[in-house]
Amino acid sequence: MVNRIFTYLKSDVMFTVSMVLAVVTSFFVVPDLGAVNWHTIFSLMTMMIWVSLLENAGVLHAVSVWLVSRSHHARALMTSVTLLSFFGAMLLSNDIAILTLMPIYLRLASGLSTQLKIIGSTLIIMAANSGAILFPFGKSQNLYLFGHYGVSVGEFFTWSASLTVVSLILMIIITRFIKMEPLAIDLKPAEHVENRQLVFLICTGVVLIATIFGWLPFNVVVPLILIVFFIYNRKIFKMVDYGLLATFLFFFVATNNLANIHMVQTLVSSLFDTPAHVLFGSFALSQIISNVPSTILISTFTDHAHELFLGTNIGGLGTMIASMANLIGFRVYRQIEPDSSSTFLKLFMVLNFVMAAVLLVSFGL
Repeated sequence: MVNRIFTYLKSDVMFTVSMVLAVVTSFFVVPDLGAVNWHTIFSLMTMMIWVSLLENAGVLHAVSVWLVSRSHHARALMTSVTLLSFFGAMLLSNDIAILTLMPIYLRLASGLSTQLKIIGSTLIIMAANSGAILFPFGKSQNLYLFGHYGVSVGEFFTWSASLTVVSLILMIIITRFIKMEPLAIDLKPAEHVENRQLVFLICTGVVLIATIFGWLPFNVVVPLILIVFFIYNRKIFKMVDYGLLATFLFFFVATNNLANIHMVQTLVSSLFDTPAHVLFGSFALSQIISNVPSTILISTFTDHAHELFLGTNIGGLGTMIASMANLIGFRVYRQIEPDSSSTFLKLFMVLNFVMAAVLLVSFGL
């Protein structure tokens, strides 16, 4: 039993790091479970179950067949999934776009080189993070900034539109460097999805998304949806990545602990005193404690809302913990392609930091 635990801790680095951070920081302040964003955790859990049901019903396979019929080479495929992820995240959320598109892409990329698999997966994550910037509800830190600073809708769009458009242009440029390698994919024809299953999945998906957006009472609807899913197919709960959910929980505790350590508060208040310091400092801090807690922490000490918006949104590019969406994407990749997960981490950070550097220069100078 002990050996199994140690084996898991060594294999799941993100889980181990988050747990250690939560435990160590708890020696300095009393941990507060109220700091855990249960909305995010249960939203993720229900989305994982829903996507697994889509997979079981053959919906994801049908989408894969549709994409292949319109993508004759690797560049076309990566451009398609990048655009789908970008606009999907804009309308829904970056988490939903990643959870839905990553399994489809990796299924289609099975005949491609490891490098192309990683580049495509990274583009999906980057596109989801970028597309979700446009609207305030797309990212939790933007929704927080929108309310905390009393930003008008018009002013918010002047901030978000330019960053969103430039990010999309950069990702399209990246896809132009991908070779037009033929897709050697032998997918069996899409099977007919039963109307009853399709109606059930559409209805539960609409209700779930409406609930995540806050249009329906979360505390009432999510437990009901989980009960419905359990009755519909109880075995599907085995498909939930409980390690990822625990990783999120530990990170929420750790970042809240850090934000309440007096020395950290003093350091933040002294460092973030000019627009440039807020922009570049919030980007740097996002790489360490993620962009959402960075936003909340820095907003207490600065009135430079625009620079904080830019720094934390660009700050979602970079390390694996810079954005929780990055963690989700990595976990999906690791589940499907475990042998190349370490290579994924290296190439992911290279591409992310290159794009982040261009954006920082474009908007920070």
